[in-house]
Amino acid sequence: MSAQERLDTMARSADGSSYFLPEQVWDDRPPSAEGSPFVPGEPTFSATPLAWTHAGFIRLAHAIDAGRPVDTPNVVACRYGSSLCRH
Repeated sequence: MSAQERLDTMARSADGSSYFLPEQVWDDRPPSAEGSPFVPGEPTFSATPLAWTHAGFIRLAHAIDAGRPVDTPNVVACRYGSSLCRH
């Protein structure tokens, strides 16, 4: 799945009236027993909104726009010889 597809998936999970992003969305393996009220791709009963969820969305959008990861510290990029290293 591409970064843009992941961003689009995150955007689709937002609440329709407030655009808040949920902390968690169930995948194809909802928890607990059969008859669970959780639907794949739908938010859980977790905290909404949660600031780190929105921050992750913004970082991913920024990285897509920049064409590279934007939150790799320079010291880490340089340590491991990444092309992202800025001297």
